[in-house]
Amino acid sequence: MGRQRGFKLQSTKQNEDFAHLVRVKMVEHDVTRKKLMELTGRCSGTMVNRFGKINPTPDEMSIWELRIYYKVLKLSDEDILNFIR
Repeated sequence: MGRQRGFKLQSTKQNEDFAHLVRVKMVEHDVTRKKLMELTGRCSGTMVNRFGKINPTPDEMSIWELRIYYKVLKLSDEDILNFIR
């Protein structure tokens, strides 16, 4: 699912791009998955579902959770806007 006649749906592409950005920012700012789990209260499985490399689903997070990622990973306003548009 997520593909239609060889093309990815826009929401699938946005999810993949945002999940990739989060993984990059985690490395850039030396933030571990464990640290994000502690701050958000999410389990490891949820983190893998949200930001894994295969079919990520970051669009299922709450605004509260998104704010944590924004602050901790120093995401730009543009990063967030690209994700929610």
